[in-house]
Amino acid sequence: MARRDEWLDRFTFGGRLPGTVGVILVATVAASFLAAFTSRHVAPLFELAALRPELVLRGQIWRLVTWPFVEPSPLHLIFECLFLWWFGRDLADEWGSRRFFQVWFGVTLFASVVTSIVALVDPAVRVQSYLGGMGVAEALIVGWGLWFPDRVVRIYFVLPIKGLWLAWLTIAITIVFAVYEGWEFYLPTLAAEGGMLAWLFRRSFVGRWSSFQRQRRANAQQAQARTVAKKRAASAAHLRVIEGGDHDPPALSPELEGKIDALLRGAQKAGPKKE
Repeated sequence: MARRDEWLDRFTFGGRLPGTVGVILVATVAASFLAAFTSRHVAPLFELAALRPELVLRGQIWRLVTWPFVEPSPLHLIFECLFLWWFGRDLADEWGSRRFFQVWFGVTLFASVVTSIVALVDPAVRVQSYLGGMGVAEALIVGWGLWFPDRVVRIYFVLPIKGLWLAWLTIAITIVFAVYEGWEFYLPTLAAEGGMLAWLFRRSFVGRWSSFQRQRRANAQQAQARTVAKKRAASAAHLRVIEGGDHDPPALSPELEGKIDALLRGAQKAGPKKE
């Protein structure tokens, strides 16, 4: 444990960042620079690291975790690092470095798996190539905004906005772009934001599901009890009919009784035949 903490301390930037956030930031910068250099001179690392669902479905499973570390755009790389520094630092301080890394990695893997599954039914998603960690960084913004709903940040360092509004505004902007340009271009981002929401509200979801299951079992037990009660009542009534024997036979209709009386009177008038 001490050795691990000592190793992570090397990436805290003088105590300014939690160790796991520093590791992710350094790995992203190093991998992006390496891919940018080697893609021009050695090997196409951009293509090898990208999340391509059709290749993942063929067995190239490393793509499920490599795509957020390689940012093809210098501007996106700058913003991703800033988001990790601003929002990742606060979340790691609040959750702990280990929990933060688990959530970050879980959201990344969730987005990759969901995208690959959707690719099975959507050919437009299957042929896409996703690269860069902006989608996961936006999921961190959502997590930060919902975890610190009353904190205020300034968009473009000018417009103040509370964390709660920032979170839902980030999701809304992603949905708008997906509607206008096609969801196949924003599916990992949508899945990452959805994964963050699922993790944040997991207790509420689990509680609601448990309550639904308890109510369902209670309804089933009540229905079974009513069925058993009806069967017992029917059996008791049947036994009373058999054992009691005090029930009169059903009455004959007047027409049938008239016919029977006529037959009896005719038989009496005829009497016995003489030989």
